[in-house]
Amino acid sequence: MASQNSSAVMRDFSTIEEIIQCIFDTRQEAYNREFAGQLILGFHWQASQLDELLEQLDARLAELDEPKIHRFEYDYESETVYLDIMGESELHYQVQAGIRRYIEDRLAELATLATMDDPEIRHLIRSIKERGTVLIKHESKIRKQADSESRQHVERKTRQYIDSSDGKIQVGLIIDLQYPGIKKARVSLLAADGSSSSWVQHSDLFHDDDLGRQQPAGQVALYLSDFVGLAPGMPAAFCRPSTAEVAAGITRNPTIALTYERLGAIFREARHLHRPTEFTTEPGDEEANPYEVAERRMTEVRNEERVESERRVAEARNEERVESGRRVAEARNEERVESERRVAEARNEERIEAERRVAEARIEMDRQMAEMERRMAEMERRMAAEIERRVAEGRLDAE
Repeated sequence: MASQNSSAVMRDFSTIEEIIQCIFDTRQEAYNREFAGQLILGFHWQASQLDELLEQLDARLAELDEPKIHRFEYDYESETVYLDIMGESELHYQVQAGIRRYIEDRLAELATLATMDDPEIRHLIRSIKERGTVLIKHESKIRKQADSESRQHVERKTRQYIDSSDGKIQVGLIIDLQYPGIKKARVSLLAADGSSSSWVQHSDLFHDDDLGRQQPAGQVALYLSDFVGLAPGMPAAFCRPSTAEVAAGITRNPTIALTYERLGAIFREARHLHRPTEFTTEPGDEEANPYEVAERRMTEVRNEERVESERRVAEARNEERVESGRRVAEARNEERVESERRVAEARNEERIEAERRVAEARIEMDRQMAEMERRMAEMERRMAAEIERRVAEGRLDAE
């Protein structure tokens, strides 16, 4: 989070009480001046006593009912402590919280959508956890997440974070708020690109009161790889395109689209909470209840599932009807073929049987004719013999 108000001072201290008194006095002066930017207090302190220093600062500030020190840097080479002694303003907190809440809600929706049927992707989304301010050691310095600091400081620190994190940090999102006017807001996105980092967006204006209702259009595209890195086997669709891919014309739909319209709504809501009598919100600025959105989307998903289920049931029934009709037609055809085969077989058997009977009848007739001819021949032979006998006996003439 960047701010256009920033002040820094170097002091020499010998005791913790001197540091506490300086923090208290400086804060009071800043409050009287309504200063809500970055106040960095720098001083030398031995590295071996750093943990004790921070513990005692927290304890003494708590006793005085003063906000704790939440942001610090330590340069081991020069043994110098840098403390941002101003508490986080409601303006900066609400902008940061609004963006974080929007991203978390979008990730939760993605993890529950039934259309995302890849269990590995769902697991990656659900593994994303809020880690708060991230400690990073770079070039003998302990650094923390930027907040309410100058834009130049935030940009330099963001690049250091990405370039020195060994791939643990993939992108840095910077929101630059005009202060104290709070009428303009800009956004920058720095992304890891190989061994270095490059600006995807740099100080893009997303809200300006002077533009009225004609606010800038655009979006900050975030990808799953921005949150979990390039996990093994992650589909390319969930990975941020590299500079070379963009130059080659390769584009991908973002996993989360943080529109300038939504950023403007978050900004307007934050400044209204910061100065409710001076600033108002606009119709539509309030983000939809995430539970209602999730319920509505789940209802849409259930309706889609119901329609798909009905389609599949109807398709299955139609397939069953078609298959049943095919089986019936096939059975009828088989019955017809079998019937024709049986008729043909029966006819063939009848023909063979008829031919056999005709042949047998012919054979029997030939046998009977042969028997008749034999008997006729026998009768003729007997008659001839009888005639011969009677001739021989002389009866023939007499007769």
